[in-house]
Amino acid sequence: MVAVGLLWPATAVAAPPNRPADCVPFGTAQLPPGAPSGGGQAGLTNLPPFTGQNAPTSIELRTPTTQFNRFWDFALVGHDLLTRPRADAGAAAEPWRYVPMPECLRGRLVAISLDDDELIAVDDNGWIYTMDNASQHPVLWNWTSAWGAPLWIGPGRQLPGATPNGWALSISSPWDNQTFTDIAGRIHYVGYGKMTMVPTLTGDGSRITYADPWLPNDDSYEIGGPLGGRFRSTSLSAAGSTTFVANQYGDMYTRTFDFDSSGSDSIFFRYSWDDQSDKPTAPNLVAETLDRSTAAIQLPAPDWVHQPKIPGEITSAISVHSTGPGPGRRELRVEGSRDGETGFWHKDLSADSWDFTPTGAAPLGTPLDNSAADRSADTLAPPAPWNLSTTLPARDAAIDGQVLIDIGFPYTVVDPRLLDAVGQHAAPSGYRLSVDHFDPAATTRPATVTAPDGTTLPVVLHTADGLRMTPRGAGLDAEPRHLVGAVEIPADAYAARASDPALDAFVRDWMRGKQIAAITLSATDHDLVVR
Repeated sequence: MVAVGLLWPATAVAAPPNRPADCVPFGTAQLPPGAPSGGGQAGLTNLPPFTGQNAPTSIELRTPTTQFNRFWDFALVGHDLLTRPRADAGAAAEPWRYVPMPECLRGRLVAISLDDDELIAVDDNGWIYTMDNASQHPVLWNWTSAWGAPLWIGPGRQLPGATPNGWALSISSPWDNQTFTDIAGRIHYVGYGKMTMVPTLTGDGSRITYADPWLPNDDSYEIGGPLGGRFRSTSLSAAGSTTFVANQYGDMYTRTFDFDSSGSDSIFFRYSWDDQSDKPTAPNLVAETLDRSTAAIQLPAPDWVHQPKIPGEITSAISVHSTGPGPGRRELRVEGSRDGETGFWHKDLSADSWDFTPTGAAPLGTPLDNSAADRSADTLAPPAPWNLSTTLPARDAAIDGQVLIDIGFPYTVVDPRLLDAVGQHAAPSGYRLSVDHFDPAATTRPATVTAPDGTTLPVVLHTADGLRMTPRGAGLDAEPRHLVGAVEIPADAYAARASDPALDAFVRDWMRGKQIAAITLSATDHDLVVR
C-alpha cells in the first residue's frame, strides 16, 4: 500500500534511464485476477485536491493524457496524475485529486492508459509502471515497476514504440469481460491470469508490437496488422482484447486478439484447427481445458474487421472501451466535429453507422484527411522479405503437429527442430510447401504445395506464435522461431477435389482426408521446418 506521506505532489526524483525506478518492485497487479470491480471510494477524501487550472472538465476519450473506466476518470496534467469519480450523465463532476504514488514516480510521468482494473503510466524514459485496483477503493491502489517473464516478476519494460496516439493498455478479466469468441463465434472464458497486453505501433506503423507482463521483455510478439500486416496505422487504441487502428486517411479496422485466445498458450488453453460445431460449449475454463468432449478454441484467430467510414471531420484521437461483460461489448469513439461543433463520433463495435455527440471540448488529436473513399491500400508497407520453402514430412512419423495436439501436450513450446535433435526424424513426403513474403506475425497467408509430379496446389497457411520464455528478435533471423499452424485447402477447391487428381491425392495421402491439417513449424530467415 502507499503511505499517506507519499500522496502530495513533489519534485521529480532522478532515476537511471537504463532501468525503471526501483522503489516499486512488487504490487498486487502481479497477483491476478484481483477482486471483482466495485468502484468504492474509501480513501478518496485523503487524496489532496488539485487546485490548478488546466484539468479537463469532461473525459470522453481514452488518450495518452485522458482515461476512464466505469468508476473513475484519470488525467495527466503536465506530469501530475489526477483522478475523480466518474459522474453519471448530467451529474456534476467532483473535484480532481492527486493520485497516490511513490516518491520515485512523481513529476516523471508523460503518458497513461487504463483498462479494466489497471492503469499503466510511462515515465520520461519510456518505462512502464502499473497501478492495480483502478476499479476499486483508492486506498487499495498500488504500483509496481515489474514486467515480463517469468510470471510478471521481470525487471521492467519500456514502451516498444513512440507514436503519441499509438499504444494502449488492453485487459480482459474473468470478472469484467468474462468471455470472448473464437473465429466460429463460440463463447470461451477468460483465464484467471487475465489477458493483459500493451499493443504499440512500431516502425512505419505497419507493425503492432505488444508487451505482455508474462512474456519476455523483447519486441518479438506482434499482432499481425490489417491487409496482411502492410496497413500503416497512425493511431491505436485498445480495450478488452479489442485493438482499434486508423490510418492518416481515416480508414479504420478492429480486431479481437490476445496471446491466449489466438492459439499460442497451450499450457492454459485448449485449441483446435478443426470445426468444433459438433461439440458443446464448456461451462467454464477448467471444464474446457480438461474435458476434450467440449469445444476447444477454434483457430485461426479472428481477422481484422474493416469499420465503416465516418461521415465528417475527425482527428487522430481514437478510443475504444468495454461497455459490459461478454464478447463484442465495445464502443468505438473518434474525436471530430460536425457543423463546426467539436465532439466525438461513436458506435458499438458491430454497428453499421456512426453517431455524433457534441461536447465543445478542445481537440486532443491532430486532424486527419478523412476521405470518403477507402484509402487503406494507399500507403502499404513493403511485403515481408522472407520467401521460404520446405519439403513436407511423410505422415508416418511418430510425432507431428496433430499428435502433439491430440495427446494434450503443451505443443506451443516444442520446436520441431528439437524432435530431430532427439532422434524423432520424419522422412520426406514428396510434397513441397512454398510461401512467399512470409510474415511470422500474420495469421493467414496464401502458400503453394508442389506435388511429386510437379503440379502446384494453392493452399492457405495459418500460423500462431510459439510460447517463449527467453527474449528473441522481431521477425525472422538466423535463430529458429517456433510457430504452430495448419495447412488448409480452400473451401471451393476442397469441395471439387474429386475432379482434380493431384489435389485429391494430396488430401487423401497427406491431409488425411481433411480440409485442414495441423502442423508445427520452425522458421529462420532462410529455411523452414514442418512437422
